[in-house]
Amino acid sequence: MDQKRLEYFIAVAEELNFTRAAQRLHVTQSTLSAGIKALEHELRTELLLRSTRSVRLTEAGSAFLPEARTAIEVLDRARAAVEPLSTGLRGSLTVGVLSGLTVIDVPALAGEFHRRHPEVRLRTETSQRGTSGLIERIKESHVDVAFVGADIKDEHLRSRAIKRYEVQLLVPADHPLARRKRVRLRDIAGESFVDMPAGFGQRQIADDAFTKEELSRRVLIEVSDITTIADYVAHGLGVALLPPDFAAAAGDAVCTVPLADARLAWTLSVVASATRPPTRALHAFLDLIPHHIRRDRVF
Repeated sequence: MDQKRLEYFIAVAEELNFTRAAQRLHVTQSTLSAGIKALEHELRTELLLRSTRSVRLTEAGSAFLPEARTAIEVLDRARAAVEPLSTGLRGSLTVGVLSGLTVIDVPALAGEFHRRHPEVRLRTETSQRGTSGLIERIKESHVDVAFVGADIKDEHLRSRAIKRYEVQLLVPADHPLARRKRVRLRDIAGESFVDMPAGFGQRQIADDAFTKEELSRRVLIEVSDITTIADYVAHGLGVALLPPDFAAAAGDAVCTVPLADARLAWTLSVVASATRPPTRALHAFLDLIPHHIRRDRVF
């Protein structure tokens, strides 16, 4: 099976647009289209449904996509076994990123990686479901590596902790609980909360804590950028369970109160699959991460 055709298919499957895929691969649309058709002819099945307005994967295309990525990875490893280490890396690498993440200088990291390995196609993506969405994308072989907000305990994943965050209650400065030295989860179950959408690591920690105590809570405001939560609390829109460092931006308008009956924490981690052997490109990317951690940033 021709590697170039596999690369053509992967690009179209990720972009769902022939024009963008052709630009990404630096080929003409006619060349790209011919390559896809040849692959479909070889497989004797239709991989893509094309119309004048859209492109989407068929059921066969969805099933074939992770296998195509795996095939490219296997070819890369086979090539690496006989090439000298000085030979430039090739292939592709998809990196999952959380919205608002600045502890990792992702643009600088991507820039250095590209300068070192210009033949590797590097792309980033986010997920509206945060950590859970990115982890699912890794397991489905759509994402190679991701920065997530969770302490991963999954035999199908391997992770490396970057930063740990202890969680406290955050309330407006004029809130009655602001004068307390400690609060229990039961004390705040009736409050309105500002939090991340379901699926984000920060949200999951809080939800699990209340479920464990057989308590429920109401999330009034959902935001996709954790660094903005303190501002919403400062304006009286609710309370939050948040690491104290995130409260600094709101200044004296908010107060943090430790929890008396729960010790909550979550971890910013970099995660990759444990079931697929890592490519040389993935190894090279992971090696660069420690050089692009911003110690002066909260998240």
